[in-house]
Amino acid sequence: MRRVGLVAAAVIIVALIGAPPAAAGPPDVDSGRLERLVTVEGILDHQRALQRIADRNGGTRSTRSPGYTASAAYVKATLEKAGYNAHYEMFSMPLWRENAAPVLQQTSPTGRTYVAGSAGDDDSPSVDFIAFEHTPTASLTNVKVVPTDDIVIPSPGGTTSGCELADFPAATRGAVSLIQRGTCAFTQKLENAVQAGAAGVIVFNEGDTPGRSNALFRSAPFSYPLPAVVSSFAVGQELYNAYKAGRNPTVNLATNGFDEEKLYPNVVAETRRGDPNHVVLLGAHLDSVPAGPGVNDDGSGTAFQLELAEQLAKAGAPPRNKIRFLWFGGEEDGLVGSQYYAAHLSAGEVARTDMMLDTDMIASPNFARLVYDGDGSTFGSENSGPEGSGTIERVLTEYWAQRGMVSEPIPFDGRSDYVGFVNRGIPAGGVFAGAEAPKTAEQVARYGGVLGEQLDPCYHEDCDTYSTVTRQPPASTMLTYATNPALAQQQADSLRGNALRSLQQFKNTLVHAVWYFARARNAFPPKANAAAATTATSGHQFKYRGHERTRDR
Repeated sequence: MRRVGLVAAAVIIVALIGAPPAAAGPPDVDSGRLERLVTVEGILDHQRALQRIADRNGGTRSTRSPGYTASAAYVKATLEKAGYNAHYEMFSMPLWRENAAPVLQQTSPTGRTYVAGSAGDDDSPSVDFIAFEHTPTASLTNVKVVPTDDIVIPSPGGTTSGCELADFPAATRGAVSLIQRGTCAFTQKLENAVQAGAAGVIVFNEGDTPGRSNALFRSAPFSYPLPAVVSSFAVGQELYNAYKAGRNPTVNLATNGFDEEKLYPNVVAETRRGDPNHVVLLGAHLDSVPAGPGVNDDGSGTAFQLELAEQLAKAGAPPRNKIRFLWFGGEEDGLVGSQYYAAHLSAGEVARTDMMLDTDMIASPNFARLVYDGDGSTFGSENSGPEGSGTIERVLTEYWAQRGMVSEPIPFDGRSDYVGFVNRGIPAGGVFAGAEAPKTAEQVARYGGVLGEQLDPCYHEDCDTYSTVTRQPPASTMLTYATNPALAQQQADSLRGNALRSLQQFKNTLVHAVWYFARARNAFPPKANAAAATTATSGHQFKYRGHERTRDR
């Protein structure tokens, strides 16, 4: 049932957008009727429900919270009411427990015991180091410290220390690797240290950059095998200087923790009709960050998929290919649910999967029309998807282009749930309305909006709410607020209704793409499916942790 309270929102949308043109393309894949059935009003119904769930559960829907459990139950019940055989598929996201304080002592050239901290001391100047989450109970005694080759003090504002295996000298084997924080993910540095044969790891904060001096609490990969800590810049600089002076520093290093298995649900449903040998996957993440309800990130993708599923259950023409809807947990914790799901697909299931379409964030208030560069024509093959991904990019961009709307490519940078599927060789793609990146002058010319402000001013904040999506972000979230509150208010006011405009534009191109691939025969060259079957355990190996990149570097 549509709520009367949403009529005002619908009026705003009509005023901003006008009636969308009829869908282009062959009648066989004409998506016009489905585009009209899938409405912004229907998407907002589900976003409002997610907001209410968060309100009842401490303001969050993060995976480890009751808000996530309630969100999964809501999605499952909504699908079942629409006639789907929805079910949970559990994934493992271990809970790390620290049973004793970690130890870091310099044993030479100077005897020194450093002050340990815990998760609650994140970024505190009162401690010297904190153990990485997911490190084991392990102890090293009087082990030499060997830095990576590319530590830079003073930092240029982002070093690449430890970002490549070649950064680790041969002497790293059996030593404690000293790595500087910088441009790539902590997880990438840690995994490279394992490959280099390190016995332990100290990642020290970068220094010479505001906010990059203190010890931090960060996450290692689940079941990480080495004792590993994040230290302050001062500790790292002391050890590095001793090494460069030829004084051969050694340390005692111990961590005291273990991973306790915890299971959480992904939600899965698929159309009753459609060829099971040609499956179109549509994926959104159901969790939010702990800080807020996540009504855009990714309540927008979650709600869009629910509305589309409901309308497909009523639509007259059935899909030729089966459509499978996926809602993943643990995205904000490192793409955990989606990677678990994709990794556990059999080779046969991979071969039967035509493609994966990612629907992560489509209601950003200061949005841009961003499309993943499937064929690598802009960002190179190392940032492209598997063969066939360029076809997905073309269908999405041509839809907008035929309506006089420009878009721009973005790389597959490892920040959303497509990663697990790309790693299995499955063609992937999607659209993205933007997160923390500031809007450029070129983007303002293309899409309107506010220059220099984040594409989503409430990204990963408590203001990622239903109110922000249906009205506007608070002025206090604008980057100009601290120096010019009046200007910030003007900027926020200028974005009123903009998230609704984003929803309207993004939902139409996504509906068109889903219907195109659900109806078209042979949309992908045969070699794309063959490649998917033969690369079932290889492919791109992204290291980032979902959209939460700012906490992982």
